[in-house]
Amino acid sequence: MVSQTQLKAAANILSKRFDQFRKWIATKRGTGKESDLYEPISQLFHFVAGCIKSVNKALPAHPERLIVPFVYPDRKSADGDDESRVDLVLNIAGPDSYIIGTPTNTPSSGSSKLPMFLDAFAVIEVKREAQGVKRALPQLFQYTRGIYAEQYNRRFAWGLAVGGKQVQAVFFGPSYALASPSMDIGQKSGREQLIRLLVDWSFCESHKLGYDPTILFNKQSRYYEIQVGQGGKMETYYSQGAVIGVERLFGRHTRCFVASKTKPRPSVGFKPEVFIKDAWPEATSDAEGDHRDESRHLNKITAILGDDKSLDGKYPKYLSGGRVHIKRQTTTDQSADVVEDNSRSILSDSICSQLDTALKERAPPLRAHKRICMEGIGEPLKRINSVPELICVMADAMECHWEIYKRCGILHRDISTNNILFTGSGSRIKGMLIDFDHAFCESDKNAVRRFERTGTLPFMSVNNLEGEIKMHTVLDDWESLLYILCWLGTYGWRNKSRGDGVGPDIPQGGISARAENSKISVSHQTTRTKYLKSHSRAEPGFKEISRWFTGKLSACALNKRRDLKDNESFKLITDQFDKDIPLIESLRSLVHGLRRTLIDDHKDIRMKGTMKRSEVSEEQDDYDDVFGIKNRAQDDIDPFQERMANADDIAKSLVKNMKKVAEQARTFIRKGEIES
Repeated sequence: MVSQTQLKAAANILSKRFDQFRKWIATKRGTGKESDLYEPISQLFHFVAGCIKSVNKALPAHPERLIVPFVYPDRKSADGDDESRVDLVLNIAGPDSYIIGTPTNTPSSGSSKLPMFLDAFAVIEVKREAQGVKRALPQLFQYTRGIYAEQYNRRFAWGLAVGGKQVQAVFFGPSYALASPSMDIGQKSGREQLIRLLVDWSFCESHKLGYDPTILFNKQSRYYEIQVGQGGKMETYYSQGAVIGVERLFGRHTRCFVASKTKPRPSVGFKPEVFIKDAWPEATSDAEGDHRDESRHLNKITAILGDDKSLDGKYPKYLSGGRVHIKRQTTTDQSADVVEDNSRSILSDSICSQLDTALKERAPPLRAHKRICMEGIGEPLKRINSVPELICVMADAMECHWEIYKRCGILHRDISTNNILFTGSGSRIKGMLIDFDHAFCESDKNAVRRFERTGTLPFMSVNNLEGEIKMHTVLDDWESLLYILCWLGTYGWRNKSRGDGVGPDIPQGGISARAENSKISVSHQTTRTKYLKSHSRAEPGFKEISRWFTGKLSACALNKRRDLKDNESFKLITDQFDKDIPLIESLRSLVHGLRRTLIDDHKDIRMKGTMKRSEVSEEQDDYDDVFGIKNRAQDDIDPFQERMANADDIAKSLVKNMKKVAEQARTFIRKGEIES
């Protein structure tokens, strides 16, 4: 029982904190420094936490947590990826462990004076002027990205933007950010709104704060418990962390874990058994009608190809998973109030009631939370040792691509450096094709928009870039492979200065499937603009291939048409392959052969080449149509479109030729192994 002395001490502390945050309320417009606001703002949060702590036992419901500010403001995060200084960080304290008047920092922070995104519930960005709220938002967006990057169990996030006495709460969902109306803490109504939000955050279930109740972090033992399953049948896996984390504020938020059914123990090395993918792709509200569902595709592929030993390890085998469901209320009844976790169910929670309803009513695309457990763990391309190994890996991946297409009727549609992995080494190396998020099943032709843009910008096919209503065929994926090999030949794949090791710092994770008016999204355009400022033909080290991701999408497509139109044009690309890579000539020979099979080796002249042209009679001489009146009346011939009717036959030749070169590469590797 709390003594009268303790109650009196707590009351005195709360009184002092009330006096402190009154300085924030009394702030005069345009006076003082931004940093003068840090302490008064912090004291408001401590005051509310202290009040909740003091009246806890008298309340019918007890708080789950207390929201308290990190003690030292204006610090660089210990786990941030730049030198930016965060104004204020909100952490979570247990209602029993929080002592009024005592500074509280979480143990995992390491240094008591450096906050960590790993511990942060939310970030507060402060500006002195009232109109500074809008200026605070870009920095708030940047810092919140750090929370996503470090917290592998974060579904969405919160933040606060402060401008003088104006406060806006910001909700960061998978596709968008929503802001509350401005709360003026100089007014009683504004203070009530902010305090009510803090009380909501203190009493609500953890999933309403953005935490994933199906991924739990054990701070003491430093591992994650991940639940995977479907239809009520769940299994628990253990992981030491994500091998692929979230790098962007908005999008699919893909995280990948290697995991085991056995808990990690210090005395026993961790041995991963499965690969778990957690993501928020766009989806339909009807799960049964979701025809672009990766778990469904992998389930079908595994059922059809699972007994084919020649394909073992060349694709991830489906074990379990699908859409994630969570319990809204904390009860002992495991089936009570279970809902599908998606971007709309999140907004239906009462805690989001203060958000901008106008933005909510725009009904952005639905993103469903999905998690798949798969058998098959590969390594990224940057760890490949040689050109022969690279060729073997690519040949395996595309052989698997072909078998999945022909036997399962599923087309991948997103061939990129991130979606091809490998296992083994030397002559035992094997390629693996992963990530079927953008795939579609041939039997669902009416369910999927065949002309939508998918893929990673430098590797997108001409048809894909131009965005016309054309069928996406198997040749689009082979065209992507050709671009990948050119990319790796130019920039290499073992670049230690980059995390992915696959070229310059450009968007690597794909572009929006709804890119409109042939423009890139703002974030990608900004990145590309920065790159262009330091890369032009006048600059030393300029690469012709850089034109595949500069300018509008239509310009990228035209550059690719020109570069692939004939052998001499293509040599402008391959002549810039990195000569320091051993056996780079072998890779150059391969890509020239692939281009020839894809573009030139066709009996029908209409299928040859890359440039659009009018059909001209062989008997027509130079003087018959000087002004192009006759030709203009005819439809343009597009070789890319003409080849669609023969796509399967051309792809069969590409598979055959690729396997032939891969056999030579394995022979070369074996010879080296024997000699060594």
